[in-house]
Amino acid sequence: MARCPFAVWRPISGSCGSHLGGPFKIVHHTTEGSSAQGALNAFQEHKSDPHFTVDATTIFQHIDTAEGARALRNDPGGVQTNRDSAVQIELVGFAHLPKDRRALVNLARLCRWIEATHGVPRVWPAGFPRPAKNGRDPGGHNRNDVIWDTQSGHYGHCHVPENTHWDPAYSEAEATFLMEATFDVDGRLLGPQLPPVPARVARRRLPAHAHESTMPDHDVVPLGIEAYVRDLPLSPPQPLRKPARVAGKVRARKAAVRRRRSSGLVDSNVANVNVGSLLSFVDGVTEQDKNDVLYSVQLAQRAASGAFDRFTQTQFWYQKYIEVLQNLGWANEQLAFTHFNQGEGEFRMDQAALGIITAIATQNQLGVLQQSVAALSRLAEDDGAITLFDSQASMQSSGNFQLGALQRSANGALSMALGAFYFHSVDERKRFLFFRWGSQRIHFWTAAQRMTLNTDFYARRRADVIAKLEADASKYVADLKLGSR
Repeated sequence: MARCPFAVWRPISGSCGSHLGGPFKIVHHTTEGSSAQGALNAFQEHKSDPHFTVDATTIFQHIDTAEGARALRNDPGGVQTNRDSAVQIELVGFAHLPKDRRALVNLARLCRWIEATHGVPRVWPAGFPRPAKNGRDPGGHNRNDVIWDTQSGHYGHCHVPENTHWDPAYSEAEATFLMEATFDVDGRLLGPQLPPVPARVARRRLPAHAHESTMPDHDVVPLGIEAYVRDLPLSPPQPLRKPARVAGKVRARKAAVRRRRSSGLVDSNVANVNVGSLLSFVDGVTEQDKNDVLYSVQLAQRAASGAFDRFTQTQFWYQKYIEVLQNLGWANEQLAFTHFNQGEGEFRMDQAALGIITAIATQNQLGVLQQSVAALSRLAEDDGAITLFDSQASMQSSGNFQLGALQRSANGALSMALGAFYFHSVDERKRFLFFRWGSQRIHFWTAAQRMTLNTDFYARRRADVIAKLEADASKYVADLKLGSR
């Protein structure tokens, strides 16, 4: 773990995976915009986060430097870029303009920390970044694969193999200052003096178009969904605690799947626990639909847990969860959570959760979800489905779970009514969903939305998702039989 102690921690999209080798190096970018917020919005839109964004007042850190960032192009084959131990910094400003002097001070201070943390020398192995020529790309950049793979130091985006951008285009004075600046223990600049702003820029007011990027595609990183899925870090939310009797259920489930494939439709009296979700299926959903939902929702949960703690970083967890679903073809928005106010008396979480979903679910979706929750409540304490759900959706006195119901609408769309919930309580309880909680003993947050899966879009990603999860996907799924037992 490497987080800068004087940076503001601001995660966005998460890392692209752990570093794959190479000596540590610092890569300098310019945001091609005039504000940090504009840059952060672009990173979120394009999933192109650097490790750091630096402006005149603040250093933001988005990704731990022990993992790869996303701000570089990385073509199939060839060298690694983002994951070649490259610590990436976006400086707010433009390649073709002088850099803000206060931002340069912040940048230099950050470089000293990275150098000390990762053993990066104060050298430019590929030469100084070339400054703009008549406000444009000067050309002649040294993008040598061998230098990149073997030499630690400072690089501009202009030096990275497989990339075409020519930022940061520092002047020689700016690059020299960044290498020579020293600071006291409180972060105050000791020397040298800042380079002067070029006289021709200081004397006249820049025209409006001078602040338009000369690299209009900057921040658009063509990672592709295949690379996105491949590089998602997965982490089990909790160690699996399933009793031995579940193995028989897995064999029975496979046999039932073979029988149902003759019709192509799912058995309407079966729902599934899927990691920390309870998913139910209305008549008319096909077996392929069901598998697509189970795999995509499982990937979203496990990838979110690979980036953030499910129970202590819940809001960030849900942002990542929604991001993954969107990248797989689910049309949805970020979940807007509200605190559930019970007032006085007791309540059961299952009943409160179903009440929230009532506002967005169809009658059929609500009906099958009510059956699923009731079936889960009737299970013996050591049953595999309730054990899986409790172990993945709760930890000590906190919980994070989802309830969803799927159906094919009249126009053929595959839609889900999803309720998302998390809580913190004063003590730990098994079977938390069905325990009667006093209103003063728990804080409960709720959100709900309708979601639709673009099945054609997902079909083109299905093989990548299956390949990502196939090794242990079944360990996170348990069948739930509806109706009387």
